[in-house]
This record gives sequence, structure tokens and C-alpha cells, in this order.
Amino acid sequence: MFTRKSVVHAMRLRSLTITSAALLTALCAAACSGDDSGESNASDGDGDTTATASGGNGGGSTTGSTSGSGGGNAGAAGDSAGGGAGEGSGPDGNAAFVLGTRVWDDTTTTSYFHVVASLAAGTEIDESRALELPGAAKLVSMPDVGWFGIHSGEAPIVTRYTLDASDRLVEGKSMSFANYGVEGLWDTHYVVSSTKAYYADRAGEQLIIWNPSTMKVQGTIPLPETEREGYLANYGYSPIMRGKSLLISVGWFDWEESDSVLGETGLVEIDTETDSVVAVEVDDRCGGVVQPITLESGDTLLASGALAAVAHRLDRLPTKPCALVVRKGETKFDADYLGELDAISEFEMVGEPVPAGGNAVFLRAYDDSLADVVEDGATWETTGQVAWAWLRWEAGSDDAETVSELEPATSDVVWFETDGHVYGIQTTDTYSKSTLVDLARAGGPKDGLVAPGFLHGVARVR
Repeated sequence: MFTRKSVVHAMRLRSLTITSAALLTALCAAACSGDDSGESNASDGDGDTTATASGGNGGGSTTGSTSGSGGGNAGAAGDSAGGGAGEGSGPDGNAAFVLGTRVWDDTTTTSYFHVVASLAAGTEIDESRALELPGAAKLVSMPDVGWFGIHSGEAPIVTRYTLDASDRLVEGKSMSFANYGVEGLWDTHYVVSSTKAYYADRAGEQLIIWNPSTMKVQGTIPLPETEREGYLANYGYSPIMRGKSLLISVGWFDWEESDSVLGETGLVEIDTETDSVVAVEVDDRCGGVVQPITLESGDTLLASGALAAVAHRLDRLPTKPCALVVRKGETKFDADYLGELDAISEFEMVGEPVPAGGNAVFLRAYDDSLADVVEDGATWETTGQVAWAWLRWEAGSDDAETVSELEPATSDVVWFETDGHVYGIQTTDTYSKSTLVDLARAGGPKDGLVAPGFLHGVARVR
């Protein structure tokens, strides 16, 4: 059994990870409540409710047009104030951002949500104005449709929020997925419009169709084609949109028994007008993909993660570090392209893509001069070492360059995409505060605001 490992893997694959060394127990408390069970007694037979949600659940990224850490677009929602990224000065039509933070001890986790006018360095956060919720509550936003809310950390409930005239968070309608077999919320909402989104339920191997405007569940789409005995289907954290078609990547992971990854990647095509499965493609050239990234060219890159690189090194994944691509306007993998990530630098174990602007991505690369691979251990014992350098790679090119401005850290990174900027965080060893870092800035990385606790979500909401 890999009980402790599976906790960290679950956290990691939700793109909620730490850029400094940390205790396993702290990682779990910070991020692993996506598997928490619980039911809402406020939902009716359709899984809808207007009752109060009592928190949100942990993890990090929200996806599609949603925001949070690790894979969404948190651009301006509603009435954008314009101007540079992270700029603004409070209410009256200017920019407003919501930050999701979290603190914990050995027994409890508490989440806080702050409204700020800027993400720039020196921005003061008034902690007395924060919304406090129990558990690992999580920010969810859909900037393209002017919507944001919070996942409950104690039940599979999503609650919509708005801002009042003084920029305080105001609770709106809630919706529960409990009647559809969901026990804990993951980070995957695929947004089609202001009236349609899909929640990807990994454990249930289904998409739950819901309406962000009415906060009502409208049906489900079963995905039995994604079942693999002994493996969890990890649906991609970001959707791939091709006209009316929604494409969802699938990677398969066994976190509980064998600590292994299947050597294949799936691609599910959904017709968003008929809510039906059009096709399911499986490519056995590359496994361990969890984070699609759509580039400026319109192509979508699907690179394997750092965990997959370690799994291959430990003979728990047959495919080497790799990348697939879905070309602009296409709904299938490009059969003529296979990126070999172990060949683009001096490093053998490479993966974990993060947007770097244009057609470039950041990747993490294990530097074996800084640590030793735990050959007989769990994969997290190597991904969790402070030995992963940063690379910048123009997708499809032969070579990647080391990013010397960013120090080696653990393999994962919390990242947010807001107003065309890609932000990561640096935390203290105790997670008592987090510094926002503009990773892909033209002049090099630049520090932004400092938030109390562990920063796991950022969304521009005005």
C-alpha cells in the first residue's frame, strides 16, 4: 500500500504543490481534502440547493475558464478595469481580486478569502475583512462569464459569491453534487457558457452538467470508456476547446497499490450542444499527462508530469518523459509528433508544464547533483526533493534553457494565470505567508504581494 504517497500524489495532481521543502503532514493538511467525504442535507433530488455551504475543499487548480492554482485562466471577469496586470485601487469599478489562503495545525484547517485591489508588491491585506470558512475551502472562478464561488471543504457543495459596494464577499446560491455520488470535489470545471459547465468526477467516471447562472444540475454524461481497473482516471485540469467540441485529456494513475502510471493518454471529445460523447482516442506513445496547455499558436501541448518522469525511472511507467499535441482546429492527437522531453536538456527526468507565455512552457528537471533518486521508494519521495531545476522550452524545439532566476525546488509549483500573466508562489517553511511571483514576466520573475498563510487561489473578479 502507498497510503501516505497517495495523499501527496492526489495533492500534486491537483497542481497544488509547494516551492519549498515541507513535511508530508503539512502537505496533506494543505491540499488533500479533495477526497473528503460528506453529504449536504440541504440538496433536493436534483442535487440543487440554496442552503449555505460551510466551506470549500482543498486542492488548487480550477480549470477551463475557472481559476485557482494550476491550470485555468483567471483573467478579468465582469467589468474589467483594464490597465496592467494586478493593478487597480478597490471599489467603484476598479480592479478587484480574490485570494484564497489557508492555515492549519495538527488537527484543523481553516480557509480565508481576501479581496484586494492589486497583486503588486506592497499591497496590504486587511485580515479583519477576510471571509473565514472551515476546512480546506477553495476558490473557483469563471472569468469569461463573470462568475466566482467557493468549493466547500466539508461536503461536495459549490457556492456562488459576489462583491458588495464595499468589496466584501456576499454569499449566493449553493449547489450540491452529493446525489450524484460525489464525496469530495476535484478542481475540474469545464466552462462552455454562462449557462453550461461540466464538472469532471474522476471517481464516478462521469461529467456532471450544471448551470452557473441558476446553480442547478442539469444531467450527467457517463464516461465508461475511461475506466481502467486499479487506476483512477485523472481528467485534465484544463479543457481543450475546438468550436462546439470539448476535448478532455485522461491520464491513469494508481496511487494506492502499485504507485504506477499507465503508458497511455486518452482524449475524450464531447459535443457541448448535445451533451454526448463523440469519440474516445487513446495514444499509447505517452503516459502521465494531467495538464494540457494551449499555446499562442492555438496548438495544445500535453506534456507528461514530473511524477511520470520519476515513475519511468523507477520502472513504473513504460513511456519516457514525453509530449503530445493537438493541433489548432483539430480534435485528435497529431500522430506525427512525439516530443522527447529527456532529449531537450542535460537532464533525464523532465516534465510538469507551466505556461511561460507565447508558445513556451516552463518544465521541471531533476538535477541529480543536488539529491539522490530514492530507487526503492515511492515516487513522491523523489518529486518532493528540493532538486528540480526550472527549464524554459519553446514547444517543439530541440533545446530548453535553464531559468537561473528561479531556484531549484520540489517538482511542483502552484501557478495562476491572470490578466495574461503567469504567477507562482514562494512560501516560508511553515507556510505562514506566501509571496506571489510573476513567473513569465518579460524582464524576468518579479515578486508581488505577500499573503498570510498558504496562497492557493487567485482570481480577478472585477
